[in-house]
Amino acid sequence: MQAKHINDMHYIAMKSPAGIQVSDKTKEIILSAAKELFAQKGYFKTTYADIARYAGVNQATVYRAFKTKENIFRNLLEEEYHIIKQESYGAYAADEPTPQKLKKIITTNFTLTTKSKLLKYILHDEYSQFRSIFNSRDKSAFEEIRSIINEGIAKGELTAEDPAYMLAILNSFRFCLLSLYRTEPMLAASKYSLDHLVETINAIFVEGFLKYFSREGKA
Repeated sequence: MQAKHINDMHYIAMKSPAGIQVSDKTKEIILSAAKELFAQKGYFKTTYADIARYAGVNQATVYRAFKTKENIFRNLLEEEYHIIKQESYGAYAADEPTPQKLKKIITTNFTLTTKSKLLKYILHDEYSQFRSIFNSRDKSAFEEIRSIINEGIAKGELTAEDPAYMLAILNSFRFCLLSLYRTEPMLAASKYSLDHLVETINAIFVEGFLKYFSREGKA
């Protein structure tokens, strides 16, 4: 199967005229198509041909634009993480107490992650295949949270707990949230939506996390 994939890619590369540039608009269309397909079928069940067909272009155009399916995925991932990071770290004021900063960052980050169709599927169902890629992105995404935690410890607003342990707790909970879409059948008899469930559990966790690790919560 792998050999066939390599041969197919070689054939596409040979059929792709050199020097022809792909417009930014066409690249956006290809990325949008791939994002929808990855969210529906997963990365591994989505083929190069699927992406080209859904985008309304030929496979040679997809190849000229991104070369490989992995490059398409990396572009989409960068875009998703950039949006989440910008929104999360723009949600608080610099002079706010550390617990309030963390509450706004964590709530925004987790909410946006669970609302991302791409991340919801890939992180939950195919994470092990992309562990190295996600680990590098997560390290960057959580770096500012680590600095805020350290700042809170230095100010005496948070308990002197190991920041790496606190980040591990946050990341573990994020994966729990991503599995909530599996509860949709149970919600069918409820008046509340999946989004409401995510917001409720998010609020309960964030409040509990901050109560456990803040000085005021320990008092």
